[in-house]
Amino acid sequence: MRTAPMWISLMLMAGVVTIGVGIESTGWSGAAIAQKRAQGRGSVDRIANSLRAVDTAYASGNAAEAQTRFREARAEWNGVAPRISAREAREQQLLFDSLDKQLKSGAPAGQVKSTISGMLDELREDIERELR
Repeated sequence: MRTAPMWISLMLMAGVVTIGVGIESTGWSGAAIAQKRAQGRGSVDRIANSLRAVDTAYASGNAAEAQTRFREARAEWNGVAPRISAREAREQQLLFDSLDKQLKSGAPAGQVKSTISGMLDELREDIERELR
């Protein structure tokens, strides 16, 4: 008779320990996710700054500087893209490809500015929302 209550007590204790470990590991996972998102938001800020620098350099006629800043933005983007939905990543990737072609072909500064403006809007509205 005594073994049944003892057995039940041991099972309850094992359950409590298991739940406690699960809560703790979930907490760590939540913190890791929050840190990744914060890093992603920092990357988005760096991308936006690089794109603004592309616009400034290209408008002033410094195509080499614009290309350098573009490469910085794209490298930073390559780190962000895996952290967001495939759909949003694809939209921004198409904009990066379009801007790359414009910079290489010597497109008018107004066209480059328009593309960069669209990219910045996309970063601000959709991608930052996904990284919250």
